[in-house]
Amino acid sequence: MSDRSVTIWNLVVAFTVVSLVATSFKLFPMNKKYSRLKEAAEDIQFGTDKELENIISYLEERLEDRSEFKFNITNTPMLLTNVLSLADGSGRRVKRNRNAVRVALVYQRDDHFQAQIDYRGKAFTVGVGDVLPNIGTVEEIDGTKVIINTSSGRKSYPAPGNEPST
Repeated sequence: MSDRSVTIWNLVVAFTVVSLVATSFKLFPMNKKYSRLKEAAEDIQFGTDKELENIISYLEERLEDRSEFKFNITNTPMLLTNVLSLADGSGRRVKRNRNAVRVALVYQRDDHFQAQIDYRGKAFTVGVGDVLPNIGTVEEIDGTKVIINTSSGRKSYPAPGNEPST
């Protein structure tokens, strides 16, 4: 081999050794850091904590039990018209069907009942046997309803607080 070839080979080998040493100085700290991270990851548990799982299952069971409860309120306790219609006899004058017959209140006077009926924006105080124009004749009044004989038959109108539940 010529001196030129030997020199080139010596330079290539020296460059390779220097590159390997430089790379090892770069990779050694990275390998150390990787080993520390790997040891720390061995202690980590993936998934959920058993205590947390128990709490969640307990809460899910309670929610399922509560969903089985059924509440049926026959009279809305916070509906202000229930109180007003009994107290002042006029009730709420709302934009409902004005042609509908509504019993505003029923009260007892001496030995018989009387009722106040709202019809077309007017209030009528009636007793048994009274005739209401365009409606009919009052047949019966008790504490829970007023029965009126109309041209289409007998109709019962509930007193406030005795409305049938829907």
